[in-house]
Amino acid sequence: MKSSKSVIVGLGSICALSVSFLVVSGDAAAAAPEGAAKAKSATAAPGKADKNKSDKAAPAPSAPVVALEVDGVTFGSSADDVAKLYDRWWDKHFVPKYRKVNPGPKMKELDFELAEKKKILRRVAIFDGRSTSLDKSAFREEFEHNNGETMTSVKVFRPAGEGSTKGVSYTRRFFFFQDKLWKIYDEYKLEAQGLFGADFKEATARVEASAGPGAKRTRGPDSKYESVTLDAGPARVRVLKLADDRVAIVRVDSALAKDVLDRRALQAKEPESELDEDIQAIVR
Repeated sequence: MKSSKSVIVGLGSICALSVSFLVVSGDAAAAAPEGAAKAKSATAAPGKADKNKSDKAAPAPSAPVVALEVDGVTFGSSADDVAKLYDRWWDKHFVPKYRKVNPGPKMKELDFELAEKKKILRRVAIFDGRSTSLDKSAFREEFEHNNGETMTSVKVFRPAGEGSTKGVSYTRRFFFFQDKLWKIYDEYKLEAQGLFGADFKEATARVEASAGPGAKRTRGPDSKYESVTLDAGPARVRVLKLADDRVAIVRVDSALAKDVLDRRALQAKEPESELDEDIQAIVR
């Protein structure tokens, strides 16, 4: 991270100033040619210990910074807002394809393909209590039934960024609460030359570098997956290890997340009021 590098460099400068002060003070007190000769000799031929000390002082390279949001999506947007934003994204993505074809059947095929792509984010999954295949998915911890929560998802492409030599396809999921976007869940395959590196440790370092100097590691929600959570004030970012070669980068709006969790807690208490009074007494 840039901040870590700055701290290391700063400490190195302070140490260098301290050493210079001691040498100058000693020479001023002794003012002896012998002392000057020793100092000159030490400067001309640094010993092994000095070399090791210099090596230890070298700062570690900082992790590449990756844009955690590349499409201009903002929390609080409705599902329709997000779909319209991606309409423009798909239009731009299809421009090179249209340039390669002439008017006719091939262009009509592209028109149809583009229209189908724009339908994807308009297919909203509603978590209304009915069991679906999503209840057995890797992201099951991210939603709750009967709480006004919905989701849309799409597979898109990101170009290569700093620290990577190739672009990557990834799956993005948008989670809404009462039709307000409160969470973005991006799932990536890890690769040595990919955006988030080759393993979970490297991915975490890159996310931490990207979350900004104010982000602090904090306790995340209980999960069956190994994870790291960073509190960046208005937003929280989690890195989940789904497999050795797969991670999820999860960002939530802190204020909206509180509303979601408060509502979930309220929903969890409501069934108790419907119980018989005698049973309620036993439960308590």
